[in-house]
Amino acid sequence: MLRFLCIWSSSLLLTVSAQDGTVLPPDEVTPPAPVDIPPVPTIPELVAPSAHELNTQMPTGADIAIKGKITPVAGNLKQFLVSGPIELKTNSGQEVFADRAELNLETGTYTLFGNVSVFHGPMIQRGDSVVYDLKSKKLNTSGLSVSYDPIILESGQFEMTEDKNGERVFIGTDAGITTHDVETPAYWLRADRTTLYPGDKMVFNDLKLYIGETPVFWLPYLSQPLNAQLGYRMLPGGRTNWGLYLLQSYGIMLGGDEDSLLGSDKPWLLSRWHFDMRGRRGVGAGVDLFDTRVQDNPNLGWLKLYFMDDSDPSIGRSGIPRGPVDPERYRAEYQYRIPLSWQDPLHPDADYALNYDLHLLSDNHFLEDFDPRFYRNNEQPDNTIFLTRRTDDSLLTGMARLRLNDFYRADSRSPEISFDQIRRPLFGSRILHEGQTSFGVLEENMADPTVDTLLEPLLTLPDDDPELASLYSQVGRYEQLLIEQIRALPAGDPRYDALYQQLTNPQFMRFHSYQELSTQFTLGNWLHLTPHMGAGYSRYFHVAGPAEDADRALFSMGMEASVKFYKDYPEIRVRSLGVDGLRHTMQPYANWSYLSAGELGQDYPSIDRITFLTRPAPINVGRFPAIDDLDDWNLVRLGVRNRLVTQRNGASYQWLFMDTYLDSYVEDPELQRDFSNLYNDITWLPLPWLAVDVQTQFPIISSGSGYSEFTTGLRFMPSPDTEFTIQQRTLSGHPYLLDSNRLNFRAYNRFNENWGVGMLHQWEFDDSTLELEQYTLHRNYENWIVSAGLTHRNNRTRDEYGFLVNFTLKDFPDASLPFRIDAE
Repeated sequence: MLRFLCIWSSSLLLTVSAQDGTVLPPDEVTPPAPVDIPPVPTIPELVAPSAHELNTQMPTGADIAIKGKITPVAGNLKQFLVSGPIELKTNSGQEVFADRAELNLETGTYTLFGNVSVFHGPMIQRGDSVVYDLKSKKLNTSGLSVSYDPIILESGQFEMTEDKNGERVFIGTDAGITTHDVETPAYWLRADRTTLYPGDKMVFNDLKLYIGETPVFWLPYLSQPLNAQLGYRMLPGGRTNWGLYLLQSYGIMLGGDEDSLLGSDKPWLLSRWHFDMRGRRGVGAGVDLFDTRVQDNPNLGWLKLYFMDDSDPSIGRSGIPRGPVDPERYRAEYQYRIPLSWQDPLHPDADYALNYDLHLLSDNHFLEDFDPRFYRNNEQPDNTIFLTRRTDDSLLTGMARLRLNDFYRADSRSPEISFDQIRRPLFGSRILHEGQTSFGVLEENMADPTVDTLLEPLLTLPDDDPELASLYSQVGRYEQLLIEQIRALPAGDPRYDALYQQLTNPQFMRFHSYQELSTQFTLGNWLHLTPHMGAGYSRYFHVAGPAEDADRALFSMGMEASVKFYKDYPEIRVRSLGVDGLRHTMQPYANWSYLSAGELGQDYPSIDRITFLTRPAPINVGRFPAIDDLDDWNLVRLGVRNRLVTQRNGASYQWLFMDTYLDSYVEDPELQRDFSNLYNDITWLPLPWLAVDVQTQFPIISSGSGYSEFTTGLRFMPSPDTEFTIQQRTLSGHPYLLDSNRLNFRAYNRFNENWGVGMLHQWEFDDSTLELEQYTLHRNYENWIVSAGLTHRNNRTRDEYGFLVNFTLKDFPDASLPFRIDAE
């Protein structure tokens, strides 16, 4: 295009001069030789150009594209001015915008001037001018200010260079960065030397954090990766059992290829190193290692190690006196799955894996003291290693359960082998089969401290001792039943040893198998029937204690029957409740289940046993987890399901669901009832800002189950700025669980763009106790959100106090300095 442009410009100048006859050369004079202008291959040739404006478009494979009016500089056919708006696109993905430009063929440069903006992915550079080298095809952006979304680098203080791999690096001396994109930012991170590796990390030497013009924080060195999982984190706060504390961690990536731990190619091992200081407890340190290649399961893929020399291990959260605790406290946790590449010739589609779920603790109070969130969900974690073979219709498991912690009750299995088959057609017929078979060497041990501090008082205190009630509440249903049986024995009864052995250390080998056949068919195109029949066998041998070997046969049968009715209501439209027509479906059903199981006897040891339940137990034998507690039953579950379905976004949407049912017993395996409570399970999801979940049960025939329970959850947003949730649970009259009337209330209100408040209350109205109260205040400072709060927990024997601090850079989510604490 430049060759054509220059020839065209020369012709235009000669044509203008030819209008004055005095400058015309004589005919015989030889015309001047044409000017040899070197081609610029990156600019395409124009066809039929305008005399005043040349518009070009970027062809495939070209390096740059130029838009604007192009005029030669008078007297110099190798320099041209291009008026704006200017747009330049490089083949490296950069886009440059400016007001005007100058093309210089002598120097091979294309210089852009005026309000220059350079865009390259999330990076933006701004300044007065920028130069593009036509030969090297590189853009020289030195002297421009830089922002790397959402980071803004201090104007005029950063210079761009390249590392050995040709990647861009920005280096600033006595410079700063911020995310506050206003004329006068509210904060700066400044350092003697700041190095930004776009997409990778920031390195600060002699770092200071300024709020306004006031320095508030200092570090001698900080390498902060641009990844939320990496870099330095600090969590300040205070709690009654910790005192003032500062939890610190630093995350770095380790590992290279799969055969290297400290390689540099494709790092996959995230390591997070901890160094924590607690005013009342001392210093703790540890490391968490995460395999970032494990992404399909959030409960797997890590090794966590932690140790601290506790300066006062007697301090507890609840105030309940505890026995001696070794000050050297530790935790090791390993949860991982190793896929195995075995080729099974019989099942080529089978997946093999070796799984670990191990938790080694120094004492029974470690989780309560230092990880209360985990403690509330799993205060006595299992320790298992198991090998699995999974196919489309079966699961074969070889498991070893270890007793690594002797301070809580746990069973060990060394080993247990089980084979589970899902329900599937038998030989391609309409008959469906499912089954479970297992063999295990099982042993269970009562916690050592429990025997001394809890079991002995429960067995020896007189019946009228007021301490018995509180002691009973600290053991499970199984232990309660056995203790009651032992206390009822007369002195010298020979059954004492067997029951005591069963209570503290049951041991046996067990073989168990249960197989079931079922089918489905419809009568009269309206009555759906699912009959089933099953049989099983259990064998107990090498039983510890005075109990003898035993076996028992299982036989079950039953049938589920259901029918559906529906009616459409297209005229019902309530926009405020998200209703656009309704279909009501009603499904009455009856499920009869019969089981005959040989009785082992109440004094026979059991390990896989039923625990406290308020909801009905499964009535399908194959899905009943408490194998050792299988007992004769004969019942019919009667119920009706109701669904209201509406239209939303062109699809069906379940607006309301309710399942109402009760059990009628011919033979009850648990409480010798004639009828159970009436159960109601209700879910109502009318709108995105309103959700209701209700579960109730109460007697309606005879005395039912003898207790009542009401559980309700409500989430409601009356306005875009206000949200609250209410969760309420009432339990009364249960034979094993304590009465409770608990209410959780959580609310948040945003007053405006800058201020918001939150509140959390947890009440136990049965004894008029406000168990937990928490108040938080949130302040928005443009890019910062600062939250502060107070918390108070009433443990009845001892109150616990704490304060929460949370500093978040909301527009700086990856490269953040997350001052936050969530110890509750």
